[in-house]
Amino acid sequence: MTDTADQNFELVDGAERKSSTSDSFEAVDDKKTDSQSVKEEPKLPFVDQSIKDDAERKPEKDGEQLVEDALNAPIRPDQEQFYTAESSNRAITLLIAFSAMMFTVPLLVMATLYYNVFIDHFHLPPAEAMLYSGICVAVVVILIAAAFCYVAWKEEKDAEDKLKAEKKKE
Repeated sequence: MTDTADQNFELVDGAERKSSTSDSFEAVDDKKTDSQSVKEEPKLPFVDQSIKDDAERKPEKDGEQLVEDALNAPIRPDQEQFYTAESSNRAITLLIAFSAMMFTVPLLVMATLYYNVFIDHFHLPPAEAMLYSGICVAVVVILIAAAFCYVAWKEEKDAEDKLKAEKKKE
């Protein structure tokens, strides 16, 4: 058995010995010919290239600039009916009303069902009464969210009908 470090290997069929360095590991198979010797920008290492790319990129807008652009954007004619003082007041009123309902109604339903219905009337153990009260509260929350969706849909539908009626008059 001979040591492999002492063996000499020969290249077969006129193949050339190719070696790579740490600078050109990816380009082992590349051979430059005279037709390819066009001056190219030197390829930078990955980190340096990414820094150069970042320097060439246009600066992005910050959050304040985006908000300012959105506020100063022109309003489309078919959307003007949503930006009146009346519609803003109605939207804020609905927001406050449904937010209050989302907080108070489930608490009232939970307390009422737990103490007055499930414990006093049906004489259920506290764990079962709490479970059934919680299920009922979950249903109430879903109903409040569905009511808000319906009110918002109805409001938009009424605004569209109003816009169609105005266009029909003209």
